[in-house]
Amino acid sequence: MTKADSRDLRSELVAAAIAMLAEPQAVAVPSLRSIARACGVAPSAVYWHFPSEADLRSAVLDTEYASLVEAVESALDSADEADDQLVVAGDAYIAWGAAHPGAYQLLFESGDALPETRAAHGPRLQARIVELARLVDPAAPFASALLLWSAWHGVVSLRLHKSEWDWGMTAQEANRRLVRALVANGTKGVDTDSRTAP
Repeated sequence: MTKADSRDLRSELVAAAIAMLAEPQAVAVPSLRSIARACGVAPSAVYWHFPSEADLRSAVLDTEYASLVEAVESALDSADEADDQLVVAGDAYIAWGAAHPGAYQLLFESGDALPETRAAHGPRLQARIVELARLVDPAAPFASALLLWSAWHGVVSLRLHKSEWDWGMTAQEANRRLVRALVANGTKGVDTDSRTAP
């Protein structure tokens, strides 16, 4: 038996892959070459507008982040006074994520930093959700906003990745149950800080 034969290479390969998964994995924007092909131009033409793939990635993330913010704000702005604003915001967030699965992964399931240009959009939405979250816990609205976001993210992410599961309810029904539960229980005792939520 050779030295190579004595190795349990299968186990080593699995262990190496697990070690690599100890860190969040990047979700890639389509390659410059594939994007150029979709536009019917040579790959070199892309570089006239985007010097690198990172520049294109930032433009994509910024555009999609703005789209998400606008979707939630538009839903809130057009809602009736009688509508539960937390439910409206959650429905809009969840619907956008379901309709933009690849972009959602890039924005919220990748360890890569969002582009600085999102600053024009993020604080506006954050302030609005934090204000709505005062209904959950007036003493800790930021912590409540983070809980809401965590719940909405869970609804979107799990349904994107586990589409074969029978969830027993629609995403909108799940949102209503989550909002009711959070409002009923509040977030008393949760420490707040100044970190930026999306």
